[in-house]
Amino acid sequence: MGCHEDDGMGLAEGKPQQIVVPPRFEDAKAPDYRYVYATGVFGGLDPNDGKLIFFLDRFEPETVNEPLPGTQKLKKVIRELQVEVHVSPGQFKNIWMWMGEHIKHYEQMFGEIPIEPRTKELPRGMIT
Repeated sequence: MGCHEDDGMGLAEGKPQQIVVPPRFEDAKAPDYRYVYATGVFGGLDPNDGKLIFFLDRFEPETVNEPLPGTQKLKKVIRELQVEVHVSPGQFKNIWMWMGEHIKHYEQMFGEIPIEPRTKELPRGMIT
């Protein structure tokens, strides 16, 4: 009879049991909180820092008269940097794993997500 039953007061085997109470979390938005839509991200990871810079590509048209009056063509692409996020390498990996789980669940429900082709002008490490 080497085991003692729990007496309801946190005692088992004659030793006090540590009761862990998880903290209560409450959501609060920072005063400068904002919604951001991104068309791409670039950044990187080193031993001290994970960096993600989210951007939005906006197309600026130009009105021309060829081939027809009022025709529009692409004048330039404006890459507007929206937000830069820095996290620890461990959190960078947690984000990767969290995103992977969401992708897996999505694809189980809706099928494979097609990957948009990368353009040749993107700098090394840039993901769109």
